[in-house]
Amino acid sequence: MLRSFLTWILVLTTTVLVAACCGSKACECNDTYADAIGLQFSKANFKDTLRGFYPSYIDTVYLIRTPRDPKQRPLADTVAVARDPSLVFTRPIIINNTTPFSSVTSLKLDAYRYTLYLAKTRRAKPTYTYKIDNIELETRYQGDGCCTCYQNSNKTVTVIDQKGISQQFDLTDTSGNNELKTITIERF
Repeated sequence: MLRSFLTWILVLTTTVLVAACCGSKACECNDTYADAIGLQFSKANFKDTLRGFYPSYIDTVYLIRTPRDPKQRPLADTVAVARDPSLVFTRPIIINNTTPFSSVTSLKLDAYRYTLYLAKTRRAKPTYTYKIDNIELETRYQGDGCCTCYQNSNKTVTVIDQKGISQQFDLTDTSGNNELKTITIERF
């Protein structure tokens, strides 16, 4: 009976010590952008007005998310991303697991194809389209005792620009800090 009592005291003490250690340590995972894709627009300048955009062209952009699996519902979602014209070149558009689309399933970013388009209204004919396809993500959970964080080890994206030219981008943060790397979108 005494040994059982001492065993319970030892287990309780160990549990309290581990909880106190982990409870007093703040976890700073920095995994907000682990899977995220950033889209940055090039700015039109006086020398080359064909490649860049003017703020009024990109203050509102539309994104369509289509599941790669045709059996997945809904078939497509569309969101309008409205931005302050003074910030369109300094703040990228971020596509993440729950941004700007809500997460209605457990599917991640790589389960979808995305189309970005510029138009006056949602149903108007687009003046510019940009397709984001074949997103490949490799992620894992990385723990150090009390904290477990999400770590991205590979992020590649294939895009098809306005001309129909396909390019692959490696957006993996090689420093391991899950920093947001962006793709620059040019008009022509």
